[in-house]
Amino acid sequence: MTPQTADRLLEQVQAMVRESGDPVGFDAAAWLSRWLSAPLPALGGARPIDLLNTAEGEAQVSNILGRMQSGAYS
Repeated sequence: MTPQTADRLLEQVQAMVRESGDPVGFDAAAWLSRWLSAPLPALGGARPIDLLNTAEGEAQVSNILGRMQSGAYS
């Protein structure tokens, strides 16, 4: 994962938390680190971090974060 990818994903998570209305005390960087390392059913059990070596994988991970924000996570 490139530093630029990490920054983009962190910005996305921070925006999600701000929009939730209660960002106080939430450590977005720590949450993102844990989330990236955990197997996800939405990825067939793959870890998001394992997909971040391609543009398609980055887009897929970002899309899942967006779906989580909208409530359409699956």
